Amino acid sequence: MTGDAPTPKTNDGKASGSPADQPLKESSKRRRWCFRLAAIALPVLILAIVELLLIAFGVGDDLNLVIDVPGKPTALRYQVNPLAEKGYFGGRELAGPEPRRFELPRPDGVYRIVVVGGSTVLGFPYPPELAFPRQLEVLLNQQNTGQRFEVINTGIIAINSFSVADIVGQAVAMEPDLIIVHTGHNEFYGPTGVASTDSVAPQAAYSMAVKARRTRLFQLVAGCFADDEANRTNAMESLPATVTIPRSGPLFQQAESCYRSNLQRIVDTTSSAGIPVVLTTVASNLSGHSPVSFHVPEQLADKDRERWLTSFNRGRELTATASWTEALTHLESAKTISDDSSLLFYRLGQCLEGLERFDESREAFELARDIDGCRFRAPSSFGGIVRDVATRSDKSNIFFADTAKQLATDAGPRALGSELFLEHVHYNLVGHRRLASLLGHFVQADVLGREWDEAKVPADAEFDALLGLLPEDRISGLSQALRVLNVFPMNETFDAAVHAEELIAKIKQELGVLDEASQQVFADLSLDDMMTRLAEALGDHYRSEGDLTRELVYRRCDLIRRPWNADVHFRAARCFADHKGERAEAIQHCRRALALDPQHAAAKKLLSTLGEGAKQR
Repeated sequence: MTGDAPTPKTNDGKASGSPADQPLKESSKRRRWCFRLAAIALPVLILAIVELLLIAFGVGDDLNLVIDVPGKPTALRYQVNPLAEKGYFGGRELAGPEPRRFELPRPDGVYRIVVVGGSTVLGFPYPPELAFPRQLEVLLNQQNTGQRFEVINTGIIAINSFSVADIVGQAVAMEPDLIIVHTGHNEFYGPTGVASTDSVAPQAAYSMAVKARRTRLFQLVAGCFADDEANRTNAMESLPATVTIPRSGPLFQQAESCYRSNLQRIVDTTSSAGIPVVLTTVASNLSGHSPVSFHVPEQLADKDRERWLTSFNRGRELTATASWTEALTHLESAKTISDDSSLLFYRLGQCLEGLERFDESREAFELARDIDGCRFRAPSSFGGIVRDVATRSDKSNIFFADTAKQLATDAGPRALGSELFLEHVHYNLVGHRRLASLLGHFVQADVLGREWDEAKVPADAEFDALLGLLPEDRISGLSQALRVLNVFPMNETFDAAVHAEELIAKIKQELGVLDEASQQVFADLSLDDMMTRLAEALGDHYRSEGDLTRELVYRRCDLIRRPWNADVHFRAARCFADHKGERAEAIQHCRRALALDPQHAAAKKLLSTLGEGAKQR
């Protein structure tokens, strides 16, 4: 006997572990893996089926940026989705983007520009048809008579570079010749911003969260838990988790890092698609808007803090009476004790400006903005980040436009203020026009390599007519800006009362342009009418009054502002039909309404009536 253990046998007498067992083991292993894969795939398949069923039954909304226009129109078959913003805010309804329609593939002879960004791009508190992207379109079409320029505004209120990067990725489907990026003010408080209540953690998961929010299943489930009261809360009031963010703290540095990373994502996306991109810097109101987050320097000993307050308060009092030299002395004394105060630098800026020491005053106002812990205005460092991302790329189709610096240069020696802005960051109509002019020059010369002909720039009155601008638009914008100042945290602005008085004075001045009857008509409009459908609402009023002549004025303006809207063409056609000698235009606009919406019953009926009249003649 050798002492070796006997070889185990199977039931059929074969040795276990023999070659005959290997196929059985491999088969068993394959079955286990198939089971595991099926266990993973089955829930995914079920979710996909549920999603398809929800789409088929019309549950939820398509939240993609580019959508087909329903109804099989024969003209402008695609549009920017006005519901796209829901994907970034989890169902919260804000404003933007402009529901402009366009054609795909891009028609020959059309140079298409897509502009992306937040509320300054959208045009808030004006409608998007008056914002700088539309004004850029007007300018470029005046410069280039042999080519039609189409500038599509995809601005959405309160979004930051996380969302902008996603929009750029979707905008590729529009077949743009150029994308312009203008973002930076909402970096801290926008979706998944470092100090936002609408944050996704970790931030790298934001893209996945946005994709999830666009699914119908997510919308269905989220709708069951929606907080209607929260959705009605002003975004400026509800999005900030904190309004005291020191520029030396970790949140500030994290925001800078995210901003840089997202701009790089944008550059990578446009480079991969072969689309030129212009990265711009964003400007803000420096001299015309005092800091929101003011604090007494905390690191001081009690005695030093008392000395600081004594000097600062005396300087502040003297500033209010324009005693610039004496005020400056006291403020400089406070500065020697501590320079950690946004309001101190704001008052220094006022004194230095009053003494016409403009370079120093601009520097003081910039420091006031940068130290202000409320981060609704992009800090100075963001401009350097935009420059770095644009200029460090080895791609020839990445352009950098320092629009903030150019606006400041063109404004003259004084710091940027209320001559270009309504409040902290939103441009007034002058600001929109100046920015459009800067970008027009840049696109014409740097991107297209063409000369800019100043003689082709429309005069102000002609420009207003090309935009369909109304006197009431100016009053509406100022009124909305006044509302912004009454919302937290803007109502905490140290000079909030002063800023409000300035806006009220401008509103009274603009109201004086209208006669008393027109003032009353405007005052009776809802805030929504003022912001989103001003020309339409005024036209409706005068139609109800039987004043067809005044109605026609507003219908013509609306045609200029929203030429892709079937209802706008129908209302114009109806007004033309009621005027003697305007039948041809009525027919033209009826046909256009039906090209945009073949199912437009009212337009069909009116066209039939107009046709019957022609036969009778």
